[in-house]
Amino acid sequence: MQNSCAPYTPRNPRISDYYRCVEDYFEELERVHEDRYQSRLGYLRPEIRFTIFRFLDCGCLQNGFARVRCDDCGHEYLVAFSCKRRHFCPSCHQKRVIEFGEWFLDDLAVTVPHRHIVFSIPKLIRRCFLFDRKLLADLSRICPCQTVS
Repeated sequence: MQNSCAPYTPRNPRISDYYRCVEDYFEELERVHEDRYQSRLGYLRPEIRFTIFRFLDCGCLQNGFARVRCDDCGHEYLVAFSCKRRHFCPSCHQKRVIEFGEWFLDDLAVTVPHRHIVFSIPKLIRRCFLFDRKLLADLSRICPCQTVS
């Protein structure tokens, strides 16, 4: 009997440079934030600590998982719980982006030969475009399918 399930490869967030950077330096950021950054950026809100610790637990089987079983072939595997943090966790954010795109195309967008979509730029990065307007042209040419490395 042939296995009809697609192979599942669990992700390993702990091997990414991003994960290691957050894990290695967040405590240092907390320690120096008040002296170096608080006057410009404000206090370190509790939500930030919560998000960081949820991100560090994201995708790790030790922090909880669901068992998935195929009814056809009986194959089982474990899927680690996610942090569900948008914008900070690349894996969870990508899932939300894909879900939004599917919802937009399936439920919201009307079949027409044109589209008019308005995007806004987060306030935090608007300063980047304030004095260098050429960056807006570059921003408009970014394909959503491309990833920044």
